[in-house]
Amino acid sequence: MDDGSVFEIPAAQNLAGGDVTRYPRPIPLIGDATSASERANDLAGWAFPADQQDALHDIIAARRDVRRFRPDVINDVTMQRLLDAAHRAPSVGHSQPWRFILVRDPDLRAKAAWLADRERLAQAAGLDEDSARQLLTLQLEGIREAPVGLVICCDRRVEAAGVLGRATYADSDMWSCACAIQNLWLAARAAGLGVGWVTLFRPADLSELLDIPDGVETLGWLCIGYPDERNDAPGLERVGWSKRQLLTDVVMTDRWESERGATKPRSRVRTPPQKAVVGARDDADQLLTPPGSLGVLDKALDRIVSCCGLGPLGATLVLAGGDHPVADLGVSAYSRSVTSDVIAAATAGQSIGIRAAVAAGIAWKVVDAGSASGDLVATDALSRQRVLQLVDDGVQLGTQLAPRGLVLLGEVGIGNTTVAACLAAALLDLPASDMVGLGSGADSAMAERKNAVVTAALRRWRDRT
Repeated sequence: MDDGSVFEIPAAQNLAGGDVTRYPRPIPLIGDATSASERANDLAGWAFPADQQDALHDIIAARRDVRRFRPDVINDVTMQRLLDAAHRAPSVGHSQPWRFILVRDPDLRAKAAWLADRERLAQAAGLDEDSARQLLTLQLEGIREAPVGLVICCDRRVEAAGVLGRATYADSDMWSCACAIQNLWLAARAAGLGVGWVTLFRPADLSELLDIPDGVETLGWLCIGYPDERNDAPGLERVGWSKRQLLTDVVMTDRWESERGATKPRSRVRTPPQKAVVGARDDADQLLTPPGSLGVLDKALDRIVSCCGLGPLGATLVLAGGDHPVADLGVSAYSRSVTSDVIAAATAGQSIGIRAAVAAGIAWKVVDAGSASGDLVATDALSRQRVLQLVDDGVQLGTQLAPRGLVLLGEVGIGNTTVAACLAAALLDLPASDMVGLGSGADSAMAERKNAVVTAALRRWRDRT
């Protein structure tokens, strides 16, 4: 054997005095065309080009849990590519335990959506008050909207000891299926498709709906389709439910470090006070009593009946619109011009509120209340004279419409929730934070600006009074 690039091994015929056979040095592994020396001399030889690496990281950063979808059909070729990406995921012991159930049947999707709705209400009942209120306002799934539902199943009908690597980590087959979901998710994002992972199911209910056998577990429902939203941040982060922790706060070296910047995951479970627990038992016998069973609605109905009697009752919807300069302070996701657009649509009978009134047989009237003159922070929204004039206009309109039956009030105006929060905080002598909410289309950063605006307006008003 020499020190060159080849070495010599006597072939079988060499025993009879034939030529030697020359082999490359060293011998590459089966399926790997590279040699050890090549791998040692070119450590980056297996890397993709820099632009492709950047594209991958961009896709990872841009992945979102989508909740709103367009109804457009996904073609079979694209869907096949997504499933192929999922099927190429790593799996413990190369067991490939995933199974994919494509759900396109509208009836099955409707039943699945009902199951998810039921579980969301049940979860809300166990959360603290603020979290429960926020949970019920969020769209958490697009089961009805997305053209494709995909249920990822894990076939666990083989004992853990029978799969290489599962004997010590019995749930590693489920982790493998989660890797398949992530592969599909990234492939979908690269193709401009959205994915929403819904786990608002009791596993047994979902298995029963899709005839899944015992020993096969589901990992929830994936909604897949062209997104009808293009958020630049995770949805739950945008609405202030949570925020991304710093990478430096979640990375440790060698062992668990007790003092970290990251906090443990927040529990939103509500612990009912003792009186509420006992009171529920004390009042249980009244739940079957019809009088008062609707709570405050009963009182409202009693007042209506006492005023109007039990005969046929007419109604008029009054939709008042006003322009709020406070919207220029970054408290709304929409420009002030949207107010005039909505008023114009309502006047033409095309807004959703007016269309609903027409469908219910209710008369309607649109009132353009004009524009406020101040933004609350620097100056008053309206002069005292203008306020009195608007109140007088309202009294006259109510007097005119009351003989026709109920007068139903609605209002529209970009920035109106900021104005309402400011009024409520002033009247109830509460801090702005107790009154300010997200508002339509807003995010948590915008809610913080709205809180600052209302706080400043209240401070100016209280300093003056």
